[in-house]
This record gives sequence, structure tokens and C-alpha cells, in this order.
Amino acid sequence: MALKDLPQVRRLMDAYRGLEKREQWALKGLAGFFGLLILYQMVWSTAYSYRENARQSRDRAHDLIQYMWATEVDARKADKGPAGGPSGQSLLTETSRSAQRFGIKPNRLQPEGDDGVSVWFDGVPFNQLMSWLGDLEKRGTAAVRQISIDRQELSGRVNARIVLKG
Repeated sequence: MALKDLPQVRRLMDAYRGLEKREQWALKGLAGFFGLLILYQMVWSTAYSYRENARQSRDRAHDLIQYMWATEVDARKADKGPAGGPSGQSLLTETSRSAQRFGIKPNRLQPEGDDGVSVWFDGVPFNQLMSWLGDLEKRGTAAVRQISIDRQELSGRVNARIVLKG
């Protein structure tokens, strides 16, 4: 069954044909206006709304990036802890681990304030001790604040007390 065969459509078509030509043109214009209004509402308004949401999202992302760039230095400092390296217990742990990687074992480790650690070695190979300290400095883990080295009778071995600053 075609749309024009429906009784309601047939009645509307008969009513339309019964109008004067001027009234038919006015009705066509009104239908065209409502058609354009619906098209605007469905397409243009939706696209404009999407564009506005995308613009606002872009602006928020831009503001976030600007904030991140402005606080980059502070964030990097906070990541490394006070004074640019590990602090407190983490410096103690990192000192012990890194010494073991170099094959030297501290006899004693003791925290020194908030950002330091004291390390004692007995009979440690001097070259390994210096390599270990160089690695700590190079990695930025710790810096030597104070050092005391005494040689032993056995060649190449030393006793050392080192205060590291994180």
C-alpha cells in the first residue's frame, strides 16, 4: 500500500487541493521553513554543539599542559626528594644496594639527619670503594659530604667512614 492510498493522506491532499493557489504557496513556504528548522536543529545545531565541546576540551588540555610546563622543575625536585636525591630511609636502602652491586659490604649504615647517611667499611678494596662513590655521584643518588680513609697493612685495602648527602 502506497502512502498516497492511506485515508488520512487522501483527506489532507483533498484539503490541500481545495485551497486557493496563494494559500497553497503559503503552505509550501511554511512546510519549507519547518523543514529547514528541523534540518538546522538536527544537523547544524548538533555539529555546532560538538565543535564547542571539542574547543572547550582543547582549551582545558592546553591549560593543563601550560600548568605542567610551569611546574616541571618543582615536580622533578619533588620526584627526587629534598636536595635532589633519595632521602631518609630510601637513601639508606639505595646506599646498601649499590654497595652490594660493586661487591663491597658496609659494616655499618646509619642515617644522618633527613638527607644523609653514614657508611663504615673495614678492609674494603680501595678501587671498588672509589668506583662505588663515583657511581653514586654520577647517578645523582648521593654526594660525599665527608670522608675518612685509613689504609690497612694488606695492600689495596682500606677502612673508611663516609658521610653521604642525598
